[in-house]
Amino acid sequence: MENNKRVLVIDDEAHIRRVIELKLKKRGYQVTLAKNGEEGLKLIQTLQPDVVITDIMMPKMDGKTLCERTNESKKIRPFLTIVVTARISPTERDWIEQLQDTVFIEKPFSLQTILKCVDQYFGNQAQ
Repeated sequence: MENNKRVLVIDDEAHIRRVIELKLKKRGYQVTLAKNGEEGLKLIQTLQPDVVITDIMMPKMDGKTLCERTNESKKIRPFLTIVVTARISPTERDWIEQLQDTVFIEKPFSLQTILKCVDQYFGNQAQ
């Protein structure tokens, strides 16, 4: 099952990027990987992905800064951002609710939870 929906996975841990990539590709999504927020921001601007999955704790640019810098552009071209992290308290994640089309998934996460979130964004049935 191939489709034209583009997903960008941004995480500084290679094994996490790879596991998410494999599951999304198996579901038919086109997947691009980035190892930090700075690289991810450039790819968001050039590739214009439909979904961005990002960690918060990363080198060069953290996920919070990335989300804040891309939020304004969502008014022109909306896309879903999934923020995935373990190191955040409930009060520290209030900023996520202020951003357009942005959801939080806590690590350790279920790949099914991520797939369900992406599929729901596109209006697909979870398989």
